[in-house]
Amino acid sequence: MPGTVNIMEMEREVVCGADIHKQFLLATILSNDGQKFQDRFDTNFEGLLNFRQWLLNLGCQKLAVESTASYWLPIYLVVGKDVEFILANAYQIKHIPGRKTDVLDSEWIAELCLKDLIAPSRIFSEDERDLRAMTRTRESYVKMRTQT
Repeated sequence: MPGTVNIMEMEREVVCGADIHKQFLLATILSNDGQKFQDRFDTNFEGLLNFRQWLLNLGCQKLAVESTASYWLPIYLVVGKDVEFILANAYQIKHIPGRKTDVLDSEWIAELCLKDLIAPSRIFSEDERDLRAMTRTRESYVKMRTQT
């Protein structure tokens, strides 16, 4: 029918949701045709390179991660040039009851990504990240000095 948009055409074909921790990440890739792949990767440099290659080998177009501390930043730096990177607000995607494991978390993030239901957070440029880090450090020093 002319003028109508098929919802399936708007969705990404292959997406990944990753549940990130300090030492590892658990990733789930979902596709519109129902395929699902899961794997666990270390968050050291070699592990992130393996993760990047896994994403590329499976044709992943979009990666969604939650903005947990700064654990997302090394992933962004390794993968961000090859795969569209979505930094999701943890509050937005985590407050769903019944999800209690890393596997279910990564599947949930991938599902939200596949359906374009994640509003991405802003990722600051390297200069802006450095300035923000220095400002926060200064504020911390001033607070400590005041307390002393």
